Amino acid sequence: FALIFIPYDYTQEKKYPVRVFLHGDISLTDPYNVFRFIDTTLQDYKTVEQIRIYPSGYFAARWYYDLQYRNVMQLIDSVKQQYNVDENRIWLGGVSDGGTGTYAFANYNVTPYSCFTPYIGSAAGLFILGQHQAYFLNYSNKPFFIVNGACDRVFPKEIVTPWVDQIRRLNKDVSFFMLDTFGHTLRWMPLLKDTLDRFIALHPRNPFPDHLIWQTEDLRYNRNHWVVIESIGETRHYGSDLQDENLVLINGTTQFAFKRDSAWGLIEVTREGNTVRVKTNGVKSFTLLFSPEQFDFSKPVTVYTNDLLSFQGMLEKSISTMLKWHTIDQDRMMLFACELTIKTDKVFKPRK
Repeated sequence: FALIFIPYDYTQEKKYPVRVFLHGDISLTDPYNVFRFIDTTLQDYKTVEQIRIYPSGYFAARWYYDLQYRNVMQLIDSVKQQYNVDENRIWLGGVSDGGTGTYAFANYNVTPYSCFTPYIGSAAGLFILGQHQAYFLNYSNKPFFIVNGACDRVFPKEIVTPWVDQIRRLNKDVSFFMLDTFGHTLRWMPLLKDTLDRFIALHPRNPFPDHLIWQTEDLRYNRNHWVVIESIGETRHYGSDLQDENLVLINGTTQFAFKRDSAWGLIEVTREGNTVRVKTNGVKSFTLLFSPEQFDFSKPVTVYTNDLLSFQGMLEKSISTMLKWHTIDQDRMMLFACELTIKTDKVFKPRK
């Protein structure tokens, strides 16, 4: 179940930002749990100029479960199909369990979102609660606005700050507020509302970022914008400085932050003009998606993987490729005209 709010004065001539909000207290058995947190009768909704998606979470459909990820993605897709959405201004956040769930979603897929806003939650909870391995490097791709209370007994600062410190070390676009006089509550919201609104306004999504990094053990969650991990496994060559970041410092002791039960693949991609430089660790093959908005199709493209030449030549635009990825993404701001799959250990030999 979900609630979807459409502005009262909605018009198809205008693009609307979309907010996805994950509520707290998902241990209950009520599948309509969202009604405990969202009052649909509030007069404030008369002036809201956003489309809002409020999924319902409960004990059988927690935010950390695969089915909730699929649910939210289907909700976003359905809204995109029926309403005029600003695809570069879709953000996801949540409170308490929903705050922890926000970290889970930022580990599944960052491509549709402009930023993430977890409140009074903790990424530390994913060590036990998450169905999948979590990765600090995945949190370096998007801006975060994080708020916690220093007096919070549900998520005490001792299991919040070390994880946020690591995210901030890897991601320079994080606003973090540890509020000294607040506990497990949202009563601080009036104090930070203007700051939050300004943060969201200043962070629209860039659909074609020039630097991406992604790590996963599950090929269902293998994509970051224009990079797709196709297969995971040992390779002869890898970026030697590309390593798993999975440690936190707690009371002077270094500990593992997230579980590591399965082999993972890690890829880092940087674009400079029409040159793409790729580093991998544990990735056997990957696909790059090319858009005329990002690459000059009138000039050759060169791809290096772990300092080896992987491709050099002209790109050809393909209508079928564009339609394929538009069907997947439902995103008018992120269209791809060509895709190129590369095997990590295969060296490209230019034609003479």
